[in-house]
Amino acid sequence: MKKLSLVLLILGLLFGQFVRITFNVHDGFEFHGISIKLLPIFDYGGGSPQLFLTSTIVGYFAFIIFGVINTHKQKYPSIFKSALMFTAISVVVTFFEFTSILEDLNNTFQGKHFRIAWLLFFLGLWIFSKNYLSKK
Repeated sequence: MKKLSLVLLILGLLFGQFVRITFNVHDGFEFHGISIKLLPIFDYGGGSPQLFLTSTIVGYFAFIIFGVINTHKQKYPSIFKSALMFTAISVVVTFFEFTSILEDLNNTFQGKHFRIAWLLFFLGLWIFSKNYLSKK
């Protein structure tokens, strides 16, 4: 589980922040390109001029799987609440990105996005270190 958790964290950061595939789906799948982004650490756009979707949802799915794997009350009682909170935050931002996809399908997308992959990565790294690297 240690290696899988680390791989999921890295995949979450990679696809949630660094590699950004842009596309639209309202008239079939329309590919706009791939870009590499290091910053910003936190990015919210309730209505943005960028009217394309990004692949950040893929990274958020990796974060959800990481959270579910590390949410074991019996195995990690000291970190249970933090891992549960991490999973809940990951689910919320994934749902936010999923609603953007649905809006694009209905041709009502206004450019909203919510990118917090760096913050989730650092919280996940803290959970990883408490679960696997701390002395028991």
